[in-house]
Amino acid sequence: MEIDEALILLNGWWKSGRVKIELAKEYRRPVLEEAYKLIKTYKEVVILTGLRRVGKTTIMYQIIDRLLKQVNLQNIIYFAFDYGVVEITSILNAYQKVTGVNWKEEKIYLFLDEIQVLANWASQIKLLYDAFPNVRFILSGSASLLLERRAMDSLAGRYFLIDTPVLSINEYYSLKHDRVISNAKLSETDIGLELESYIRKPFPELAKINDEKMVCDYIRESIVSKIISQDLLQEFGKVDIPMLNSLVEIFFYEPGMILNVDSLSKTLAKRKQEVERHIYMLEFSKLIRIINNYRPSMLSESRKLRKVYPYDISLALAKNPSIENGKVIETLIISRLNIKRYWRDGPKEVDGLLGNGTDIIPVEVKSASILRDDYTKNLNYFISKFKSKYGVLLYNGKPVNAGKIRAIDVKDVLIYGFDRAVGE
Repeated sequence: MEIDEALILLNGWWKSGRVKIELAKEYRRPVLEEAYKLIKTYKEVVILTGLRRVGKTTIMYQIIDRLLKQVNLQNIIYFAFDYGVVEITSILNAYQKVTGVNWKEEKIYLFLDEIQVLANWASQIKLLYDAFPNVRFILSGSASLLLERRAMDSLAGRYFLIDTPVLSINEYYSLKHDRVISNAKLSETDIGLELESYIRKPFPELAKINDEKMVCDYIRESIVSKIISQDLLQEFGKVDIPMLNSLVEIFFYEPGMILNVDSLSKTLAKRKQEVERHIYMLEFSKLIRIINNYRPSMLSESRKLRKVYPYDISLALAKNPSIENGKVIETLIISRLNIKRYWRDGPKEVDGLLGNGTDIIPVEVKSASILRDDYTKNLNYFISKFKSKYGVLLYNGKPVNAGKIRAIDVKDVLIYGFDRAVGE
């Protein structure tokens, strides 16, 4: 298909004046407001990143739908690199040919979807950004680590990066029940009842699907398999797909395992350097997250006793629905709080750490509904050793303050956020 033909098909609002409701869906995620505010306030490039199927393309269409009420219909252009890998100037020149809009002079909004498919996108955007301040760039891509790295290298001071997460439990409830939550406190009980369902399918297209097999197939095929066989192959070229699949199986079946590259190398009968390279690919693609063992010296923290978790627990549950509940909740919290460090010293261990420097908050996660004294033992040790103000125990019970320990219901953290749940 020629570029001009693709543009006509992809930009139906040039004629109709609106974005089809199937594209700009009714439900508005909070990240939409963040992105729209940046686009209207600043001239910098806005980059939407995130895992596959979290709704980045929908957010772009929703922004377009809102802009249509304020600017000329033909001054908004959308192109998805799924339809072909072409230079950005070729897209703009084809756009001018079709619409008659002089993109070098008029103010236009250029939406480029799945930008990571274009190998040298950052250098092209930089050139156009500097030469044509009238062009506003809104980009999206699934390969977040790569996008951020290339943006830092080529677009320093010229961009905002917005990570689009999986649904929060509040968003999930709203989507599933077609109900906007105006007061979470009033809906707290109803939202909490959705926890088990939410954990398994925190993606917009799955909120109303109750067929467990369909949910698992969707996550395995539309997210995990496409990332491995399509995204990573496209980005890295030389990829050992069977090794990636084997690593995913290992990491997804044992969330929170200690990363031992030597052992993995022997198990897979692969060179250590190749195993490390493929682990990096999985982290890069947001299939896994690696957290470090905290030490006051960042050098010693970086390599020893690292842990590997699924990027989101739903990815692992789609392959292994019988993961032990304690590991499910632990992985969920690691993901939702974006925890990057834990602490282990001999037999003593704390699941996660928040904060930096002298203001570190240790967090322990339990799936129990009743508090036991031994749950807080390691938290108290850490607080004493590293002078933390307090520690947090997340469990399935009522909030309790005991000394420097704040015991909080997991559901409260998911519904209200960490700071509000712990009283900060």
